[in-house]
Amino acid sequence: MIATATKKKWRPTLGLVVVAVLLSVLLLPLAIILFFRIFEHQIFQQTENALIAQSAVLSAVMSQMVEEQEEISLDDLVSAERSVSVENGPYTPIAPRNYLFSAKTYPRRAKAREAAEAPSEVMLNIGSRLSPLLMETQKVTLAGFRVLDHKGNVIAGRSEVGLSLRHVEEVQTALSGHYRSVLRERISDEPAPALTSLSRGTSTRIFSAMPVLVQGKVVGVIYASRTPSNTMRQLFKQWQIVAIAAAFTLLVTTAIGFVFLRVITKPIYELIDRTQRISSGDTQAIAPLKHNGTREFASLADSFLAMARKISERADYISTFASHAAHELKSPVTATKGAVELLLESGDDMSKDQRTRFLNNILQDSNRLSALLDRLRHLARADNPKSSGTLHLGELLDHLQSHYEQLEIDVACERDQTLPITLENAAIIFSNLLENAVNHGASKLTIKVEETPETLLFYTSDNGRGISEGNAGKIFDLFFTTQRAEGGTGMGLGIVQSMVKSHYGTVSYLPDRAETTFLVELPKATANSG
Repeated sequence: MIATATKKKWRPTLGLVVVAVLLSVLLLPLAIILFFRIFEHQIFQQTENALIAQSAVLSAVMSQMVEEQEEISLDDLVSAERSVSVENGPYTPIAPRNYLFSAKTYPRRAKAREAAEAPSEVMLNIGSRLSPLLMETQKVTLAGFRVLDHKGNVIAGRSEVGLSLRHVEEVQTALSGHYRSVLRERISDEPAPALTSLSRGTSTRIFSAMPVLVQGKVVGVIYASRTPSNTMRQLFKQWQIVAIAAAFTLLVTTAIGFVFLRVITKPIYELIDRTQRISSGDTQAIAPLKHNGTREFASLADSFLAMARKISERADYISTFASHAAHELKSPVTATKGAVELLLESGDDMSKDQRTRFLNNILQDSNRLSALLDRLRHLARADNPKSSGTLHLGELLDHLQSHYEQLEIDVACERDQTLPITLENAAIIFSNLLENAVNHGASKLTIKVEETPETLLFYTSDNGRGISEGNAGKIFDLFFTTQRAEGGTGMGLGIVQSMVKSHYGTVSYLPDRAETTFLVELPKATANSG
């Protein structure tokens, strides 16, 4: 048996898919920017880590030099509390700053000023001893160094020896005994570097100020600076990371394409294929799609297949009905034609009784044709009811009791219930049921109504001859009748079924009841019915 409804499961809406794809497209460049930002953050931290390590070595060397100078009195130096980690004991690791979320860039470093108090000869001597070490270190690391005394005066460096950097923020922090680093704008006074320069295109420079401590007192500052390496050059060096990022971008792009193919393109092509197959007469194509994608496509496919199924059923119904109707109409027409031909050929030789019998046959066949045409008209109306409205149950019951006085009708229900059907259409349904009961010898009929939250159930039970087990499966077939000789057309129950279906209800025969019982189920009237 072919499944006729799409399996119910969660599906994204088309709007949700479009929003998700647009967000992916929107977030992809942001993700790339974030990737470069993280990579730049790593480069900056690596640069600062290098400055911390180099400054720590120079600080240790300077501390040793200061301790060796007996001329220096530590009591004259500014005291500073040295931060000692409880967990690490005497070790005080310095972590680089977070350049990813706190990447404030300060203006270019202020120029050195005249010293308020010139550095001592002892400190200048230490600076001169450190200068060769600074130069050799700079050749390898490309970092710039200034060695300051405890007053912030430069005692070792290129052109600023004897000047003061005490007014610089990071130097002030270091003179108080704490390490500090800042990111400053880089505006070089020198000519533009060569294309192969490691620092080409970098517009910032990292400055770090590390205090030199001796016995908990600040005796100087190692002031270092370094321009981070160019990001693009570093990316080229670390091509594996770039390859991973490119693969991720390709993966996201492929995922977006797959989503569109899965939820939009594929269902469209499958629905087109089903349309072509159904139009060529393939009824197997009237089945749920394999890929519905979004809720809208699932709803569209269900609606389309439901329409195709109804059209197919309607075509089968019309074909079968036309065949049966032609057969039913042909029989009385043929009989009438034969009787008329006999009367024309041999009418003068017939006795009065023979002519009367032939005329009666013609009349009976004419009456049957008239009855069949009336039933066909009722069936056409039942298939396409044009009137709409509501009906109180009491009106219907009064109508039936007034038109079928030969039946003892027992009603067991509330009379104020409202049905979404007109009296005329409801009368067609129940009049045919009552007519069927009368034709089968019933003298009493009971109508019982039960109510569900959404429907009304009408049980009609009569005490007639009943329906045989062999005929029970054919009673709703058009033109099936066991009373053809008595003028039965076999269309009454078919008309009932068509009218009930037109009002979104069902009718069925209940063979397990003691009396002949039919069940008609009709929806309740809503507030906007009619």
